[in-house]
Amino acid sequence: MDDPTQPVRDVLVALNRSSTTARLLSGVIHEVNNALQVISGTVELLQTRPDVPASMNPALERLSKQSARAAHVLADVLVFTRASVADRIRVNLREVAEHSLGLRAFAIKRASLTSKLVAPEHLRFHVLGNRSQLQQALLNLLVNAELASAPSKGEVLVELDAADGWVMVRVTDQGPGLPAETKDRAFDAFVSTRDPWEGAGLGLWAARAIAADHGGTLTLEERPTGATFVMKLPQATD
Repeated sequence: MDDPTQPVRDVLVALNRSSTTARLLSGVIHEVNNALQVISGTVELLQTRPDVPASMNPALERLSKQSARAAHVLADVLVFTRASVADRIRVNLREVAEHSLGLRAFAIKRASLTSKLVAPEHLRFHVLGNRSQLQQALLNLLVNAELASAPSKGEVLVELDAADGWVMVRVTDQGPGLPAETKDRAFDAFVSTRDPWEGAGLGLWAARAIAADHGGTLTLEERPTGATFVMKLPQATD
């Protein structure tokens, strides 16, 4: 006989696994950073040795650049994981969007997707709030768009706009759109079309809760294909 509580149990176990993974992440990053420092230090030493053949220089340069790139990515992850969730400051959502897309760049490329940020230079996208929470909300929207777009091999589009005292962040995917049976419950907790081990169904719920905590909203725009989620936040005054 099927256990009716099994779906909930699966979600809770998956959440516990995510929590455990998060605790392990900091230590892993520390160890990897130590290894990268050894690699980069050795490369620098070899680059200064006169007995190293000139033919090795291109390879050493590639090692140096890739080590620096890896260290930069790890630093970006630490910025997010260690950031306070209590501080309220002036936040530039353009920077948050750029940073978030940077964190997801590898996953987007691996899924054979592309990404694009549209943020007019003449507009300011400052809001008052917690940077870490706002980034969490945007990352949730990006991951949702990535998973929806994966079958299409299309583009994840992030658009910023500001008007009438509000800043809008639109995240659009080129997926099949939300199924009719889940569209009305898209922002409910634990609602997901995916396996619990791929996601607990909290991404959109958390993003909307964060937007509400900042005096804003998160809504779904109707589209012929795909989906567009719009986060609307009060613009910070000068």
